Parts: sequence; structure tokens; C-alpha cells
Amino acid sequence: MSPIDPIIQYATQQLGGRTMPDDLRRLLNLQWRDAAGGRSDNLLKDAGVTFLDGGRMPRLIAAVCTGRDDLEGAARLAYAQAMGDMVRYSGFVAEDAASDAIGYWFSPDRIPIETAPLLRFDTDGNFSILPGNGIAEAILVIASRECSLLPQATYQQLIQAYSADLLATSVSDTGGSVNIMTIHRGPKICPETD
Repeated sequence: MSPIDPIIQYATQQLGGRTMPDDLRRLLNLQWRDAAGGRSDNLLKDAGVTFLDGGRMPRLIAAVCTGRDDLEGAARLAYAQAMGDMVRYSGFVAEDAASDAIGYWFSPDRIPIETAPLLRFDTDGNFSILPGNGIAEAILVIASRECSLLPQATYQQLIQAYSADLLATSVSDTGGSVNIMTIHRGPKICPETD
């Protein structure tokens, strides 16, 4: 008896037998190669993403399917059954560092895997669509969120830093227009990149 191709086995277990997208296949091979070689410093680990193996469901999804501890009675059963349906409409393939589940969204309409968007189920119990065309781009988005501030957070930090800076230097405001093009000292709110 010939050994089962791990890619076919993975596609059967995690994607319901659908053809595996090339980017997912490459990333899985990378994870498997690194694991076989004993490497712990790899791109996926740096991005905080681990692909599921052995037909395992993401821990967060499995916890809801077996019944949430914070719910009782009919609500607990309803959440578990609804998540069971969501598992059938999805193909979960990974978890991120926050234990969020990542997968393909096939929906009740059976979207083909080639055009299926990527989804995330987060620890707050919310589903969302991830940006990107394919799992590789979605992982880049996940990795970039760890080091990037959102625009509103950046704006608030800049206001606080400038306010503290201007108060410390006793700059008086004459009430006239401010020429922002002449003020370029910018507070340091993030590590500099070279």
C-alpha cells in the first residue's frame, strides 16, 4: 500500500476534498519542512500563524462546538449548532498567535475555493473577512497588524506627544493659522525602520 500524499490528506480533512490553492500548498510545505528540520525561526512563526494538522479543528472553534462555558441551556446548544454549520460552510486551515481561527469561507452558496474569501473567527466570537487574495496575502495582513498602528491610534498618539512637547517648551498660540509644512519634528511613536 502506497503512503497517502500529505497534501491530498490535508485537502480532504481541512478543505472538504477541494483542490488546494498553490499558496496554501507552498506554505504548508514550508511549515512541514521547517518542522522536519527542527527550525523554530521561520516566516510563519514570525507572522504568528500555525497551520492545523492531523485534521484538527482550531481550538477556538472546537470550544464553541463542544459548548461555551459562559452559556447555559438553549443558548449554549444554539451556539454549538450554529458553529457546527459554520464549520461546514468553511475550511479552517490555521490559527494565529491570538488563537483566532483562519480559513476559507465557502458559505451556504458553495463558493469555489479559487474565489472563496478568507475569514477569521476571533476570541470575541466574531467572524470577519480578511483582506487579500489568498492565504499568503491574508497572513501578510495578519503579520503587519502586529507592528502597525491604526490611523486613529496613530493620530491620538501624535496629539498626545505634540501636546506634551509644546507644553514643555512653552509655545504660545497666537490664534492664527498654523503652517504645518514648517513644523517637521514629529514625536517618536514607533520604532524607526531602516
